[in-house]
Amino acid sequence: MSKRLSAAVAVAALIAAGLSSPAQAATSEPAYNAINLDSAWSQGIKGQGMTIALIDQGLNLQHEYFRDQVIDGICVYQARSNLRCPNGSRLQTGIAAASQRIENGALVDDESHGNMVAGIVAGNPNNFAPGGVAPFAKILMANTDMQPSSVVTALNYIYDNRETHNIVAVSMSFGILGLTSRADLLNCNTNPVYSEVRQALKKLRDAGVIPFAAAGNGYYLNSAESWAPTCLDEAVSVGSTNTLGSVASYNTMSSKVELLAPDYPISAGTIGYGTSSGTSAAAPIAAASFTLMRQQFPQLSAETVLAAMKSAGKKIDDIIRKDIPMVDVAATQALLTRLQGNTAETPAQTETQKVTVGTFNGFIAIYTRGHEGSRLTAKVAGRWLKVDSIASAPGKSYSLVKRNTGAGFLVNVEVYIDGVLLKSSTTTTK
Repeated sequence: MSKRLSAAVAVAALIAAGLSSPAQAATSEPAYNAINLDSAWSQGIKGQGMTIALIDQGLNLQHEYFRDQVIDGICVYQARSNLRCPNGSRLQTGIAAASQRIENGALVDDESHGNMVAGIVAGNPNNFAPGGVAPFAKILMANTDMQPSSVVTALNYIYDNRETHNIVAVSMSFGILGLTSRADLLNCNTNPVYSEVRQALKKLRDAGVIPFAAAGNGYYLNSAESWAPTCLDEAVSVGSTNTLGSVASYNTMSSKVELLAPDYPISAGTIGYGTSSGTSAAAPIAAASFTLMRQQFPQLSAETVLAAMKSAGKKIDDIIRKDIPMVDVAATQALLTRLQGNTAETPAQTETQKVTVGTFNGFIAIYTRGHEGSRLTAKVAGRWLKVDSIASAPGKSYSLVKRNTGAGFLVNVEVYIDGVLLKSSTTTTK
């Protein structure tokens, strides 16, 4: 079964479409100010030549916010669904496939979620709305019933067209629940229902297309562990902050949440505009901010840019989780500028500079040499650990960081030093 994350556009703020002038931008957007977006916009970095893919409900192709913005689309529904694509079939591709669902000749107004997320990514600025975070980027909209097989079809279509459209990010603001056992509840990465979704996400990520997923809107801790795609290692889980800069009260928080972003920008509804809400709004802000950084620093890898976003972001404390990074465009630019100044993307490793990953007694062990004083962050089996200032073990010439994962598991490990990926490996714990 599937469940859409609640993130409605406030209808009280709706303004009739067609009355604004796209040439003139709206007044300053507080949500964009919160991520220091003007640092990129003032340099003309607005997503030119880039495409962001979204998996959602489709959008109003006639809305002025999306004029000339949608470059491609796919619509896919499973046979058991009563819904149909715009052409009456269950599978359609092309721009027309990106359309919001139509019944009796009219758009289904309460299915405006796709308009909201797409507008946050790449809406056209006008008198009433600020435009998307990457207003000059293009949109590929995947319109699906959110069943695992439909999501896989959409992800594979995005992968197949990634070079044609220069797709650099995927934004996903929905949830799929497919439990078959208690083990699946506690670790969705082993859930067979999600295996093909994981494979499709991994294929995209390996190709440099980063998938961002909304963490979910529920007053729970760690329930996100069972909802795909946000629970999967291959997706970047994004939570949201409110107008006070705190974690929004309804966030489904877990150790999987990797980034935070504001949840209240003005965006599109089926007709007109309104204030967004929910972690559904945070994921496209993160995806579009990442896209701007990829545009500005094309010689750096996608993983390096993502690591910089996490390292540079202002750290926000939740009730239990601490130091969760919030998207900060200016700080990320500054860090990537420093990294770009290196002769290579990653610092040269000498015999006295080394990062090694090992395993013993059910532990993953990360050894570093020659990186004393630097910041270490590592993703081990989908969970993050950090050392703010690396220090050698007592009486040793190396540092040691351990995480207990249990024996007999295939574990993915990524090790970053000062935000730069230096080691990536997959190992079976002993």
